[in-house]
Amino acid sequence: MRLDEYYLEGARMRIRIFSEAILILGFGVGIVISPTTLYASVVEFKLTIARETVQITAHPTAGMTINGEIPGPTLRFRQGDLARIHVHNKMDVDTSIHWHGVLVPPDMDGVPYITFPPIKPGTTFTYEFPIRQAGTYWYHSHTSLQEQSGVYGSIVIESHGKRFAPNRDEVIVLSDWTDEDPHSVNRTLRSGSHWYAIQKGSAQSILGASRLGMLDDYFKRELQRMPPMDIADVAYDRFLANGKTESIIHAKPGEEVRLRVIDGSSTTFFHLTYAGGPIRIISADGQDVEPVEVSRLLIGVAETYDLLIKVPDEGAYEFRATAHDASAYASVWIGSGPRHPAPSVPRPNLYHTMGDLKLDHVFALTPAGSMGMPDHKVDAGHFDTPGMRGMDHMHGQSMEGMKHTELPKDGSPVKEAGHGHSKAMDHSAKHVEGQRQPHKGDKMHGMPSLDGKAYGGNFKFMAADISSFKDLAMDGMDPKRPWPPYSKLRSTRPTAFPKGSPVREIRLTLDGDMKRYVWFLNNRPLP
Repeated sequence: MRLDEYYLEGARMRIRIFSEAILILGFGVGIVISPTTLYASVVEFKLTIARETVQITAHPTAGMTINGEIPGPTLRFRQGDLARIHVHNKMDVDTSIHWHGVLVPPDMDGVPYITFPPIKPGTTFTYEFPIRQAGTYWYHSHTSLQEQSGVYGSIVIESHGKRFAPNRDEVIVLSDWTDEDPHSVNRTLRSGSHWYAIQKGSAQSILGASRLGMLDDYFKRELQRMPPMDIADVAYDRFLANGKTESIIHAKPGEEVRLRVIDGSSTTFFHLTYAGGPIRIISADGQDVEPVEVSRLLIGVAETYDLLIKVPDEGAYEFRATAHDASAYASVWIGSGPRHPAPSVPRPNLYHTMGDLKLDHVFALTPAGSMGMPDHKVDAGHFDTPGMRGMDHMHGQSMEGMKHTELPKDGSPVKEAGHGHSKAMDHSAKHVEGQRQPHKGDKMHGMPSLDGKAYGGNFKFMAADISSFKDLAMDGMDPKRPWPPYSKLRSTRPTAFPKGSPVREIRLTLDGDMKRYVWFLNNRPLP
């Protein structure tokens, strides 16, 4: 559709179409259709973005709010409405709002200097676009790093017909929070520092590899000059659900609840678990899917899932969002009465690497200069050995020799503080209201926590390595740390493009330096 046709469609939606009363006579029966008005509703919102002091942790810090809140308000529409959203910038810096996943005209997309001019300090910009779709989406700033400071919120668009009729319809916006200035976080990431890994207790060492019996993997990585694996880059102070580490949905026993879950974080994937039984996925990224039942799932940054859950007969049941690195979580309690915690997610085993290099290859008695690797060839720093070939093909490799650490044999969840469980922590890190906590080993090394933060000094890695090593698991290889459910999702309608449609190919080459946090698009570094 051309841009002029798109705007014409939006204009048509503003026109009220009146139908006159029609009298139909037939077989002596009169049917009267009353006058009706068929038109698209104009739904307006006013959003004010401001700098404010917020208190997510124990320390007040600078944040950015929408209408005084983090996250901003939920914007609700019906398919066919006209959205008119007035965004006022009360700050002293530029800002913007991008409507993530919503089909909008280019100049309403909210990407500064690409599709529209930024919203200058003290000014108001009015977004206006027709609502052409239904589903769960979200909005966020596309200026600088403002999303990390709190500029985000949810969008709910109701369809004309309803596939399901749950008793309640609730929105859960997941996010991550740091009291540190986001620009300071970015500088730390670009410096190649291991400071955040040390804070979280995920730094690697020979001692930790030895205790896990994984020296093969440790030396293999070192020989490849690969940085230690860390599936989450930042040590966040809190993980939030609707702006809180813990919240409540008041639902009655036996009710069915639709949860519109949005990952509005800056960098965090979340494992979702529910204490009250299975989870039914009915929509993904705003698109309806055939219902599929899972016990837990992994949601990625900016993704949305619509889930159906049942509230059991008695008690409050936890819907838990655990950060991908298992450093902490946010909780939503559904129901009322005695609390039933959701199953825990084991910490990831970051020592695992692919390939077949063995420790005896490293220390074997071989000819001088062979570096202990038989049949080696050294070419400009590249090792061509049986153990190193194909290391870039991460998927499809044989999993032989993959050592899985011991998990509880009875399948019971890891016990956690604050839920009425035993004081025995089953080697897991403590969590208090979703905040990041030090490991058990901290006391042994005399490293107290600071307001729940896992700082603990330069030797924190030693505590981490020898504390919870029995509760480690491999992503995708352990049912407690599954991959996202993509392979199980099936659309409710055909999604193939019409045959014979013109095809235009655009090649985008994505590259980067993970250690220095520099990213490339078609060999050009992003600013």
